[in-house]
Amino acid sequence: MRASRILTVLTAGLLAAVACNPGPKKVETAAAVETQGLQVAVLDVTAGDVESRLSLSGTIAPTEQVMAFAKVAGRLTQNLVKEGQTVAQGQVVATVNRDEPGQEFKDYQVTAPLAGVVAKVSMDPGSMVAPSVPLVIIINTDAVKLTVSVIESEIGKVRDGLPVQVVVPAWPDRRFSGHISNVLPIVDPMSRTAKVEVKVPNSGRALKPGMSATAELILGRHTGVVTVPRAAIIEKMGERYVFLYEDGKAKRANIQTGYDDGQRVEVTSGIRVGDKLIASDLNVLKDGSKVRAKP
Repeated sequence: MRASRILTVLTAGLLAAVACNPGPKKVETAAAVETQGLQVAVLDVTAGDVESRLSLSGTIAPTEQVMAFAKVAGRLTQNLVKEGQTVAQGQVVATVNRDEPGQEFKDYQVTAPLAGVVAKVSMDPGSMVAPSVPLVIIINTDAVKLTVSVIESEIGKVRDGLPVQVVVPAWPDRRFSGHISNVLPIVDPMSRTAKVEVKVPNSGRALKPGMSATAELILGRHTGVVTVPRAAIIEKMGERYVFLYEDGKAKRANIQTGYDDGQRVEVTSGIRVGDKLIASDLNVLKDGSKVRAKP
């Protein structure tokens, strides 16, 4: 029993000593940083393609929406369609009885003014209707539209036909291609924005009116230009710069930038293809810091 207690005390002491001693590996690492420099990730600066994108939010709407009215007053006798049903132009969607005391008339037929999908059936049979009351709302969703607000400083870059990518929360892994179909000619003096309409083909009807959406306007594309990861750029005091790896040291390089797609940024001056770009530990680097490239 006594020997067991002695062994327990010795083991606890040994564990405590190990915990207090960082060990030779940590000492060697600290020494390596001191003598050889901080290990950093280094990338080759390359040429590539980059797009200028403008992301704006809006709501999906049908390209066409019409109301079917009875042109006579009377009592609604039948609804011949249901919400969500596809209808053809001219198809009868409801009938109205317009009989008067002592007179009988053939039921009046209300027809669809365009082909599309029934979005709403407004009244129940037996209701009294008037020529001003819509009975059925029909929408065309073979293509949908998205209206977004573009700030005044960006309006000059926007034009009809410009390609657009649309993303909706319901389909996060899909991108729907469309184009700008109309740039409204008026800038709101309060918000300093102009309305821009985006048209998106919707043959599978995955995009539904009322959905929130983000439109990414592709304002331009530059090919074969110097690009770097956006995360490698530092912005301070109105300046943009990166760190290059040269002869075991970090060298600060001020840069001018062009297109920015959110992931990669075009660099128009300050670095060139073939330079070695430092892509990690940027928050601790200074011009002239001793560094070494990670294997």
